[in-house]
Amino acid sequence: MFDGALAATVASGLSTEYPSRVPGTPEAANAARWYSERISALGLQSEEDSWRADLPGLGDSDLRNVVTAIPGRSQETIVVVAHRDNRGAGQPFGDNASGTAALIEIARGYAAQETAPAPLPQRTLVLVSTDGGAYGGAGAARFAESPHVERALAAIVLDGLGGRGRPRIAVAGNRSSSPARTLVGTASARVEEHVGEAPALPGAVTQLVDLGIPYASGEQGSLLARGVATITLTTDEQGDPDVPAGDSAAPLAIVTLGSFGRASEAIIASIDRSVGSAFRTQDRVFLEERAASGWTIRLALIVAVVPFALGVFDLLVRSRRRRLPFAPAVRALRTRALLCLYAGLLLWIGTLVDVFPTGASLPPPPYSSIVGNWSLPGTALLVVAFLLGWLVSHRRLVPASQPSAEERLAGYAVALGWIALVAVAVALAHPYALIFVLPSLYAWLWLPLRNRFWTRAAVYVAGLSGPAGAVLVLGHELGLGVIDTLLYLVGLATVGYLTFTSVLLALAWTAGASQLAALAFGRYAPDVRGDEHRSGLFRNTVAYFAERRAGDDQMDK
Repeated sequence: MFDGALAATVASGLSTEYPSRVPGTPEAANAARWYSERISALGLQSEEDSWRADLPGLGDSDLRNVVTAIPGRSQETIVVVAHRDNRGAGQPFGDNASGTAALIEIARGYAAQETAPAPLPQRTLVLVSTDGGAYGGAGAARFAESPHVERALAAIVLDGLGGRGRPRIAVAGNRSSSPARTLVGTASARVEEHVGEAPALPGAVTQLVDLGIPYASGEQGSLLARGVATITLTTDEQGDPDVPAGDSAAPLAIVTLGSFGRASEAIIASIDRSVGSAFRTQDRVFLEERAASGWTIRLALIVAVVPFALGVFDLLVRSRRRRLPFAPAVRALRTRALLCLYAGLLLWIGTLVDVFPTGASLPPPPYSSIVGNWSLPGTALLVVAFLLGWLVSHRRLVPASQPSAEERLAGYAVALGWIALVAVAVALAHPYALIFVLPSLYAWLWLPLRNRFWTRAAVYVAGLSGPAGAVLVLGHELGLGVIDTLLYLVGLATVGYLTFTSVLLALAWTAGASQLAALAFGRYAPDVRGDEHRSGLFRNTVAYFAERRAGDDQMDK
């Protein structure tokens, strides 16, 4: 039986003896040795996995996982994970002494006693004390590549079990994947049984946003990405983000820690007695008492694109019959697309020169230095470079005269056709991301029919509700403001957590959105200059400053 008081004593001993356990430091190595000694004292064997990784906000660090395998009758494994590191002494987030202590106490239940032999589980139990959990879950990502995971039936992550808030279960994965419904239901029932309160799950909208990015803050993300049904058990302290944040600075709640520990043991026992096929991982959205199947959501999102695509196709056919001037509109869209690609190129250059956060392709926690700890001189230089590129492209897009109705309609048709192509690409590459795109499709389809300025502006802003809502939902989940959330998303792109395809599709959508913005706000100009006037970026830049210099000289005369 899990002893909460003993676990609290072990957690206090770890925090007192090694208050700072930042990965790569001597204290972190000593903490790993301390954990191994506690496991060895129980008569269990452990192995240490050492490697080196580039952690976001920390750099190259030596990391250590300590893995303990308790053999069972079957080679199938049940994995229990808790990270051992923290972000330093006195840091408000990222400590997990309670999870480490719970891991040791669970191991004690499978050790030989004075009056009884060691119990033999049906399936092999693997206890993993990971490193780098406070820096994006590097240890869990490393363990996800081990042979133990290939035979894993399910996994449980313990993170911050000694809090005084409501129990909570994290279910997001690094890919668009979710834990088995059976695992979530079993864990919820056991936690409610032992803790006395049903655990909270992320809201349906939050789950959809996490699936659409996809995004997972917590060590369960890497294991879910490998197809292992995994959940994180944690507590929701007041003022914490809605993601696993570890132990608070307040003393551990011994009763809660003991209840959570017994619930964890009960979950392990339930999994050990279960049928393996019940823990298949499929994408889904968990509701209060049900779970919506992922394939039905994906199918609904894909089908929702079809009416828009047909409407845009009809618009393009009718515009072609009227012989609208498509070429200038296409050139204007191309200029905007090249500007967006130029912004992406500057972002890539910023990662090469360490202006933006770099490191392993892991989701850094929201309380890390990925937010607001950028090189100001380097960022300013890249902003200036982007503004120069914008000035060069802007010369071709400034309306010298009011465009005709035919030119405006051609601009709408080309931009909407481009947005339709982007939507189809999103549907093929990552259907869940359509939740960010669909509002723009059906709002902006009405723009050509609206003549009043304020009506057009309102319709255009309504189309931005998809990405804007996603930023607000993600910011609420992470406990960040709007600006910090945007910076965090940029950081996810620069560390490589967001895929290249996702970034490219976002830039393509931005190009179409910018052309529609120019049309909606009366700043659209078709690029009527033909191929004979086109030149490279360097020549356009020189020509721009030459014209400025000539104008200044004329004023002096």
